[in-house]
Amino acid sequence: MLLQMIIIHIILWIIFGYLTICVLYNLVFTVGGWLGKSGQYSFCTRKNHFAILIPTYKEDHIILHTINVALEQDYPKDKYDIVVIADQLRPDTLERLELMPIKVIKVDFEKSTKAKSLKFALQRLPNNLYDSILILDSDNLLGKGCLEKANHALNSGFKMVQLHRTAKNRNTATAILDAISEEIGNIVHRKGHRALGLSATLIGSGMAFNYILFKSVMLELNIEDNPAEDREINAEFLKRGYVCEYVQEAFVYDEKVQSGRILEKQRTRWISAQLQYAKHFWMKDFKHIFSYNIYYFDYAFQTLLLPRVMLLMLSFIMALLGFLLYLVTGFGIYPGSILWGSLFMIFILSLGVNAYPYLSLKEAFTALRSLPATFWSFFKASLKSRSSQQEFIHTPKEYIKRSS
Repeated sequence: MLLQMIIIHIILWIIFGYLTICVLYNLVFTVGGWLGKSGQYSFCTRKNHFAILIPTYKEDHIILHTINVALEQDYPKDKYDIVVIADQLRPDTLERLELMPIKVIKVDFEKSTKAKSLKFALQRLPNNLYDSILILDSDNLLGKGCLEKANHALNSGFKMVQLHRTAKNRNTATAILDAISEEIGNIVHRKGHRALGLSATLIGSGMAFNYILFKSVMLELNIEDNPAEDREINAEFLKRGYVCEYVQEAFVYDEKVQSGRILEKQRTRWISAQLQYAKHFWMKDFKHIFSYNIYYFDYAFQTLLLPRVMLLMLSFIMALLGFLLYLVTGFGIYPGSILWGSLFMIFILSLGVNAYPYLSLKEAFTALRSLPATFWSFFKASLKSRSSQQEFIHTPKEYIKRSS
């Protein structure tokens, strides 16, 4: 009996210690994000020639609007080309694209991935025409001055830049929660990291790079069948010693998931990618984690952390069980109800500080009501996720206008 209790206490200490590390990681970079200053980028006399790559897969109904918004950028028209990588678009959509002042590269893969489309396009674009590249998803709307600010950051010495991706819709409870999650991630993993001298993290779109360097990385990496190509690109740039800058004032508006069903599909892909790279870093590439640089180590360490929704769910369950057990028996869950409760409250505080500026009172209540359904979607996604997953999981987009 005594041995069993010792084993249980050790397990509970391990769980508590792990959750504490996850909570403190979020808290430290939350504080850094709020107290630190972002790099200021506005105007630069040298104008890089941009290739704006937009891979699109069966998104006929939104790609035209995305292109029209991109064409309105207040940047010299002869200094950027929009390149649409058209995968399984309808003939009538392709006809309309051909009439626009853009470049269209048609692809037709048996198994489609974003990485395949990007690599195919890069192999057909010239080396000596472009200085920089900007990658957008087919639903992304460029905010005012994005290219100018990206150009300024790239001309300031950075080779990899993440723009401020933010929600263009909050029309459902799920979309509100997804929008909040995006902004919390921006503070913790981008603004907070840069404020404390570490590298920001790429998030799949709204990403700008030095053209020649990005092309060389893409053509060297074997990531055609990788559904998490941004993680591989991020890791390779860090491995080579390049830091990712974050431009807080360059907004790229992105469609947020509008239903629990789509959220489950998206999170299945995200969790699978995290498991895949946790396995890669800590089992296959362990010796390199400590031999490259602090930026690479931090990026690898992030793969060990629980996603915030799962961390919120677990810390709440442990705090609630500890409280209820204390009321019934007078004893909480080891190492103590106060510790479990404090851990949960610290995490809630860090989340609340991040979410407060982006939420109205009405949206906050809507989001809270939908939390149980969101937890359930994450739980199902975690059961479906696996580190060996390679198939392309497409999350359909349909929202066009940007919310005011």
